[in-house]
Amino acid sequence: MQQNINNFLIKQNDTLPTLKIEIKYRTYLDSLVPYCLSAVTAVTYSMADDCGNLKISSASAHTLCIAGGTIQYSWLPGDTDTHGNFLGEFSLFSSGGTITIPTLDGLKISVVKSINGNNF
Repeated sequence: MQQNINNFLIKQNDTLPTLKIEIKYRTYLDSLVPYCLSAVTAVTYSMADDCGNLKISSASAHTLCIAGGTIQYSWLPGDTDTHGNFLGEFSLFSSGGTITIPTLDGLKISVVKSINGNNF
């Protein structure tokens, strides 16, 4: 499966924009089509720093478009309070099992240091 995200940037202490990805899979004819999420019963999001320490652990995420394969995580206060580079991943659960997106490595998340240290 393939996701349409390379590097997600967000400013320290911000909660917008949300982290949204479209999951696609490659067909036998080598075209990309959206992954149908109709069997998905739950979605979670986790994020770790570059040392592997969890910053976010299995937080609730959700499907945005079932037919379009779109999932989303809405940042909570505290999720982006530490600047640095992180890897994130979504877990999709269904009665048939679990799949982790992306299947290789993780989503590259960069929390950019705020110049005024907003702490809302």
